[in-house]
Amino acid sequence: MGWLAFLAAIVAIPAVSSTRLARRAAAAPALTIAVGAMIALVFGVLRLPQPPADWIAFAAKAGLAVLGFASAAQLRVSRLARQCPSSFRLTCGGAPLYFFACSLAAFIMLPQLSIPSAMLVGGALMLNGAAFDRKAVINTPAPAAIKAAVRNESAAIIALGIPLATLLAANATVSTPDEPALGPLMAASFAVLKGFTYGGVAGLAASAAGAWYRRRTLQQRALDGQFAILAAVAMFVFGPSIGCDPIVAATSVGLLWGEQTSAASTTRLRIRRYVDRAVTPLAYLGFGAALAPRLLQADMLVIVFALAAVTVMRAGPRLAILQTPILPKESQMFLAWFGGAPGAASALFVMTLIGNPALIDADAVLTVATLAVLFGVAAARLTSRPLARLYLRQSALAKRRKAWAS
Repeated sequence: MGWLAFLAAIVAIPAVSSTRLARRAAAAPALTIAVGAMIALVFGVLRLPQPPADWIAFAAKAGLAVLGFASAAQLRVSRLARQCPSSFRLTCGGAPLYFFACSLAAFIMLPQLSIPSAMLVGGALMLNGAAFDRKAVINTPAPAAIKAAVRNESAAIIALGIPLATLLAANATVSTPDEPALGPLMAASFAVLKGFTYGGVAGLAASAAGAWYRRRTLQQRALDGQFAILAAVAMFVFGPSIGCDPIVAATSVGLLWGEQTSAASTTRLRIRRYVDRAVTPLAYLGFGAALAPRLLQADMLVIVFALAAVTVMRAGPRLAILQTPILPKESQMFLAWFGGAPGAASALFVMTLIGNPALIDADAVLTVATLAVLFGVAAARLTSRPLARLYLRQSALAKRRKAWAS
């Protein structure tokens, strides 16, 4: 039943993303989470039956697989450093620093978290997902290369961070009495390796099939994406039967397809818009319904950590890694703040942990990660416009100083 619902949802994504409601929901993640929280409140007041935890986890895994595939499909990893140096620096330098800072701070500040669970919290928050107001970013008079850096960085961190987050979740899982202590981590490592291998092969096959179909029928390149989508769906559905992690397998399809395809840029844009307008709002809605009530369980230490995780601990490493004379100061500040916050990918990954009885410190992990994602989305809405105006003033001052210097 769950697989049929997944396939029906995949088919419905183009139609859902074209609706006016989907576009409005995609532009208002905070409001979407609030609606989800209201739904949870109504269910609680009326004492309606809650959906099973495994259903929620399966839906979150499906959404994360779709988001991972769409993010990976936007990239040519081999050209990222040359085409977008800022995104490369933030992905390979800023994201690991943020993960280390979050993990260390969570372990020190929150006594209810062990080292594996603190690392799991750091990995979940590292996945970001462009929580910040896309409309504000688009309307900001920043150079097109800087706006593209925000998108590319988010896509790269999601695509490359999903395998790490999967391993961190396995590392924070208690082994059964019949298996060694590192049994869950070893099993997850093999599943991730198989998912990357088989998914990569499927992505290369989809790219070759798209090129063959275009030569055979003389159709537009935009049709190439259909083969990649079919390959990703097949890996998510049938990957577990051959020992693959389904999320990593679907993401790997997009990663290798994006690297090798000759499809037009409109194909990548169409895939990204489908996911931004259909999957991301549903992710925030489900996150609000399933986990927003945990806001009432947070103590002061959790609140302080969550606030620091989406402000100082996030912007500090990003600003430090962007220190280069090539990039203007105002662009460094723009990239340091308008990106990297916990968002849709973090929300979906946290929901995949719901109902896992073997997870170490499960309640604490879910509460801390939920609060950080909520604060990240709230910070986006509260600061995007004022900081966009500040960027405009700083850019004008920089141009004025450059004119005086010349």
